[in-house]
Amino acid sequence: MTSPPRWAVSCLSVASVLAAWELAPRAGLVDVTYLSQPSLIVRSGIGIIATGALWRHAAVSLQEFFAGLLLALLIGVPGGLALGSSRRMRRFLDPPIMALYAAPRLALLPVLVVWLGIGLASKVAVVFIGAVLPIVINGAAGIREVEASLVLAARSLGAHRIDLFTKVLLPGSLPAVMAGVRLGVGRGILGVVVGEMYVSQVGIGNQIMQLGSSFQIDQLLFYTMVVSVFGLAATTAVRRLEERWRPWSRER
Repeated sequence: MTSPPRWAVSCLSVASVLAAWELAPRAGLVDVTYLSQPSLIVRSGIGIIATGALWRHAAVSLQEFFAGLLLALLIGVPGGLALGSSRRMRRFLDPPIMALYAAPRLALLPVLVVWLGIGLASKVAVVFIGAVLPIVINGAAGIREVEASLVLAARSLGAHRIDLFTKVLLPGSLPAVMAGVRLGVGRGILGVVVGEMYVSQVGIGNQIMQLGSSFQIDQLLFYTMVVSVFGLAATTAVRRLEERWRPWSRER
């Protein structure tokens, strides 16, 4: 007996949770005031979409997210590969990188606001810091985890430094780099929402904070679900890209 496809199991799981969520308040098991219901959330979402509020706030959040993620990719990927390739650089930069990685983003937010203000730049910086560190750390780890026998074989065959990097180290580290990008995407989404919650007058995070303060649970959960769906779509896209590149890394 063949097992059902993965997407079918995932859809069944989501449908089960939504059905239980919808029926629990109707059965009196929970208070709808605090938990709401999927039907009420959908109704509120339709109203938010009709007024254009979702597109207005989402446009700001997406701009901040993609700007910070692009900077993280441009700096994090080559930075991580360089860090993994150089033992001296790794010894010099590992302590501050790990200290920054362990620091909560919320603790850094006031410093970024003082430096960059409450505009676009501070949120882009929060996304950048959240996304770049997993990319750097995973890229460096990927370089170090390439099999030493492959490196020795390439050197014994007379491979130059550039050939060694492009044909052995880079393909071998690509799965780890993509895993870091996937983690960076998740942390970047968290960063933009948290940044907008505390130092913004517009954006999805700002709406979540305001709706939570005014106890508008239906609309609050709608915006929360929008963030969750976007995060799922973004990380799934990165995973699909990783799966497509994985055969290339093996062929190289």
